[in-house]
Amino acid sequence: MPSGEPRRHIDHGLSTVDCQVAFVALFANLFHMSLADAQFPSSLAQKLPLGPPYLCRDLVGFAGQSFDLKPTDPRLQHIHDGAPTDSPPLDNLVGMVQAWQDNPEWLDFLDPSAPNFAEKALERDLYLHYWAPWIPTQGHVLDLGGGVGRFSTWLLDNGLSVDLVDPDLRSLWRALQHAAGRPGAIDLHWSTGESLPDLGPFDAAIAAEVLCYVEDPKAVLERLSQVLKPGAPLLLSVEARWGWAQALDAAPGTLSALFHDGVVHVPGDRWIRTYTQEDLLELLSDWEVLMLRPSHYASSGPFEAAAGPMDLSELLVAEQALQQQPETTHLHRAWMAVARRPLRG
Repeated sequence: MPSGEPRRHIDHGLSTVDCQVAFVALFANLFHMSLADAQFPSSLAQKLPLGPPYLCRDLVGFAGQSFDLKPTDPRLQHIHDGAPTDSPPLDNLVGMVQAWQDNPEWLDFLDPSAPNFAEKALERDLYLHYWAPWIPTQGHVLDLGGGVGRFSTWLLDNGLSVDLVDPDLRSLWRALQHAAGRPGAIDLHWSTGESLPDLGPFDAAIAAEVLCYVEDPKAVLERLSQVLKPGAPLLLSVEARWGWAQALDAAPGTLSALFHDGVVHVPGDRWIRTYTQEDLLELLSDWEVLMLRPSHYASSGPFEAAAGPMDLSELLVAEQALQQQPETTHLHRAWMAVARRPLRG
């Protein structure tokens, strides 16, 4: 586990949401920080190799190290340091801070000893099974909301160059740890999707389970369109409208969200915007949708307990059967999609 947690306090003095949004945009334009700007513990004599991006084989000496890095959104530093937030979607990050203290083994699920290691690996394989036709075999990929590296590690193992962006610094520490020594090259950025720095251009982008947690999904999509190459695909998923309430990790006391606007909010813990198919198509109205399918009936979904342990081939059969059954077709946990911005002119 990374040792030490260097902190930097930033007093932004904002009192309204409008001022925060404006200042975040300005802050993002001023600070395009990457791993090159990270401050590692002074006891670490080793310096970063040539980059960015950095060949992962040259980062072995940095595995397990924490580092300080200026975020593109100053609110992220306050939350990292334990402060609450007045923006409900950022309650996800407040909950992450507490979860890293209470149950770090569940968050670092790329560790083979993690209790959810097999479950998360299977879930990743489910995504990759359907996204495979649009994943480039070479080039530069953005992993937005990449967390500890669930998709980045697979991309790196296939020799790709990856920019991993996440709003949780502790997740970035683990992402560096899991990237070190692999094929491929990586850079890391502490950022939200709305304040995504000027990166790329990318041959593809992954935003798995991201647009359901952000403050402004339209703004995130606009930033993604600006950093993708023309015609490059966006591989995305969001939480679905009906299946979440029967999942094993449904929060007590949130049933009312099922009957109202579909926003699941537990202050200081989580905030999730769930989507119907119509909601998602409206969100992607400026994009060409290449694939859209319901997903996660049994994997992290309402039928997980009944399905029991499965391999990928068994999971695919179960998912297809549950999708085709009229009584269960709407009870899926996620929507999976691939989209691209239409070429202009």
